[in-house]
Amino acid sequence: MNMKKMRSAAICMLALAAALAGCQQAEPAGQAVKTPGPAPKEAEPISTDPVKLTVFKGQAISDDEWDQLLVQPLKKKYPYITLEPLSGNLADIIASGVVPDLLTQFNGYVTDFIPFNLLMDLTPLLTKHKIDLKQFDPVYLDALRVISDKGELYGLPYSTQFNALYYNKDLFDRFGVGYPKDGMTWDDAAQLAEKLTRKDGAVQYVGLSYEHISRLSSALSPDIVDMRKEKATVNNDLWKKVFELGHRINSIPGNVSTGNDEFIKNKRVAMYGTVNLLTKLTDAAKNGLNVGVAQYPSFKEQPNVYGYVDAHYMLISRQSKYKDQAMQVIEVFTSEEVQKLSARKFARLSPLQNPELKKQLAADIPMLGSLDLSPIFKSKPSPAPAFSKYYRDARKILMAQYDLYNEGQKDVNTALREADEEINKLIQGSK
Repeated sequence: MNMKKMRSAAICMLALAAALAGCQQAEPAGQAVKTPGPAPKEAEPISTDPVKLTVFKGQAISDDEWDQLLVQPLKKKYPYITLEPLSGNLADIIASGVVPDLLTQFNGYVTDFIPFNLLMDLTPLLTKHKIDLKQFDPVYLDALRVISDKGELYGLPYSTQFNALYYNKDLFDRFGVGYPKDGMTWDDAAQLAEKLTRKDGAVQYVGLSYEHISRLSSALSPDIVDMRKEKATVNNDLWKKVFELGHRINSIPGNVSTGNDEFIKNKRVAMYGTVNLLTKLTDAAKNGLNVGVAQYPSFKEQPNVYGYVDAHYMLISRQSKYKDQAMQVIEVFTSEEVQKLSARKFARLSPLQNPELKKQLAADIPMLGSLDLSPIFKSKPSPAPAFSKYYRDARKILMAQYDLYNEGQKDVNTALREADEEINKLIQGSK
């Protein structure tokens, strides 16, 4: 090739290179040319084939509640879902080859499900089903999240307990004592009990029953077992304060803590501090109990607090094959429509934030229409401790040691120290 042709070819190649460079500069510097990615995968529709879900009733639900709060609302909204209740010992149920799809339980016993590998975080399902968690009072969601090291949410609350001070108006009138006032401390309540505890004829009347030491302690949210460290946490000043308060109340001559029957049926307890009794008060009124409701007494350092969160939850089993349908059950159970019915007819306090639901409490229960329930709402729950899987058995040990102290068989320091030691032995023996 002669020099003229070579020069001409070089010029053409330079021109081509410049043209290519110009095309490349159409994209911003440092960015590769983007190619369309695959379209986002749409969520698979939830099957509407008929399905029967099993529900372990770890928390009591009456037959009427089961039918009206679950079966009928499901039939209306998701008619392809039916429910089969399971009761009894969970280990025996699973050993028989049946694994529940759903479970109900009080937050203090949710850790019972850990050994069976049943707990799962519902967050992805809640997002998928567009469940708005803002409708729930966060204190009830936190009561489950605190159990998880990762803050997982294992279930949703469908009902919550409250504490109140129920009192027998006739006994106050009989002994010429003014009714209990809202805003009382436990010291105030103890002083009032001294005026009412007496023997009249053959009957010993009890001024104040706090039910049991665990109930009395709940406003302070004390741990019994440190869930993370797996160690007892009862040999301390907090539990000593509770033990001594309980003992002070029971040291009033004739004042012995009792259960429901002594207040409701035998009518010999003037004041009874316990959980929701509203559904039992209809029969009590028929039996002649003239009852009033006052705000639950507080500790001075925790005013207007009636106890830690004691709520009832519905959870989905990790091993369920029908998790979407199980979430639809929870959606219905926690809906405002069902929660309103639950409050009005079954006197269940709702965990939803809607203040109107509080006004509906026990509205449809005969003979409670004139009962002023507003004192209940003057207190709020305190955050729940992180309940350990050893809580149930450790609590029994603690209560037994309190009884020995209360009966004068041990001093308070010995009772707490031995409770601590016995609980730690329980934990070590379970590993």
